[in-house]
Amino acid sequence: MTQARCSERQVLELNAEPAAISYANAVGVPLEALDHTIFALHPIAVRLGDRCYIRSIQKVNPDHSLSFYCAVESGIVLTVMRAGDILADTQLQFEAIVQELGEPEMVIGCDCVLRRMELELTGRLGSVGALLQRFRVVGFNTYGEQFAGMHLNQTFTGVAIGRTRG
Repeated sequence: MTQARCSERQVLELNAEPAAISYANAVGVPLEALDHTIFALHPIAVRLGDRCYIRSIQKVNPDHSLSFYCAVESGIVLTVMRAGDILADTQLQFEAIVQELGEPEMVIGCDCVLRRMELELTGRLGSVGALLQRFRVVGFNTYGEQFAGMHLNQTFTGVAIGRTRG
């Protein structure tokens, strides 16, 4: 169970122990190794219904609590996630857009800086960048995105503009 200081976006405890210690144990690294690299490669998510939403860690605090970039609440269940194939997943999403709209004229995209960091760390920045160019994506990196009224991290959101079919 999670104990949090919501107004400060801090998780104090995970599974009845200090949050940073619990997280370090879950990802298999010493407490001292926790940094942006570990956070980017081992995100935490909250499950709502059948979907998971990333809650990215910002930093470890002196009291071993964790500060997050987006909202956290006491009682939520947080799970350490395993990274999937970000290139394949992004390709699939763009293929779904093409099926629905045809080739997009432009996609205005917001890409979380933590997702970019993951791409850099895994050597996928060039290949995902080429995919975004192929689908005419313009935009910028952010510190989280809004989707369906929810603040998300480590995501790519955008608006695809297609041609009139006829």
